[in-house]
Amino acid sequence: MKTPFFLTAAAMLSSATPASAQDQNLEISGYVKPSIASKYRPEAVPADRFLVGFNEAKAGLRMRGYSGEAFDYNVYLYLTGDALDVLTRAIPLDTDNDGDADKIYTQSAEAAKNLLREAWVNWRPTQGVNLKMGRMAIPFTSQAQAPDTELMFPNRASPNAVFLQERDLGALAQFSAAEGRVELQGGVYNGTGEALGSVSQTGVLYALRFDLAPLGAFNRSETGKTEDSWRFGWGAGVAIRPYTLYDNSGYPSTGVTDIRGTTSFRLTGRGIHFLAEALGRYTTDTLTDRPLIDFGAFGQLGWYIPSGVEPVVRVGWVTEDYSFSPQQIYWGEAGMNFYLHDPLQNAKPVRIGIHYTNEYRYTEREIAHGASAQLLVYF
Repeated sequence: MKTPFFLTAAAMLSSATPASAQDQNLEISGYVKPSIASKYRPEAVPADRFLVGFNEAKAGLRMRGYSGEAFDYNVYLYLTGDALDVLTRAIPLDTDNDGDADKIYTQSAEAAKNLLREAWVNWRPTQGVNLKMGRMAIPFTSQAQAPDTELMFPNRASPNAVFLQERDLGALAQFSAAEGRVELQGGVYNGTGEALGSVSQTGVLYALRFDLAPLGAFNRSETGKTEDSWRFGWGAGVAIRPYTLYDNSGYPSTGVTDIRGTTSFRLTGRGIHFLAEALGRYTTDTLTDRPLIDFGAFGQLGWYIPSGVEPVVRVGWVTEDYSFSPQQIYWGEAGMNFYLHDPLQNAKPVRIGIHYTNEYRYTEREIAHGASAQLLVYF
């Protein structure tokens, strides 16, 4: 079990903050989130039956600045305990001395994943209008727009992750009216989460989302204390991506049209946080005659008690490849969040979370149990 590097990196980044940052209209904040998680799969081979480690530990550093009244920018660096195995060397071996390579000897090294979670510039030409460009969250689902530190559970719901690429490069236009009660967002993105040309496919992702909150606008936080007055809202989103796959020689091989839709309902008030979302996906291509259809949904509920305790529960379901070979997966999660407030400081409280996750792959009759504990500290 390896010691994660995020604590050292976060400390180095925060210590490098210039003393005159505030004079330059620059706000710097962040968090450290050490975590330990385990997973038990009774039906797996012995090597994969029980896993435990600190790989889910995270840390973030956010820098936000303002240039006059019309422009602002955001840079969000995201560090995790996970690392990628990167191929660093490949040597052909001729084991039988016949002049032909029989094997390939390879060497690899661990490398950090993409540290740049978000980086965008926002322009406000008029009240209620924002034009944003850079790397950002795609406004497809309601939960995708929740900040990483304001989630009810350690991670977003599993059905949400199945249907959505979380961060991508693109441009977004946001329109709001009636003091935020009505909101419309539309954007174009690369569709891969990577720079143009880095994968063997081309095609733009188009995203559109509409939200309505009749009793007043509310933020995207899923957890913690909220205003006493009740807020509720409906939303719907669609993401369309027609793209082309290319073969190894660089010629087009398959045309794909990927259409995804979602609808959501959110309710907050008096410490209650409730969110339910349904998702669907319809994909066709020029190679086969049958579409690929996926469905999913989840619901989650949390109740912040004034003593600083917050019980949370979540259920989810996904059916993949519904039209040909359905694969059904169910999730059940429960836990408690504990908030430690410092009465002498006006800062976000420290949060301790303890959670349990059950994953049941109904089609394969496989089950997995997971547990985690996290400590979330802001700076």
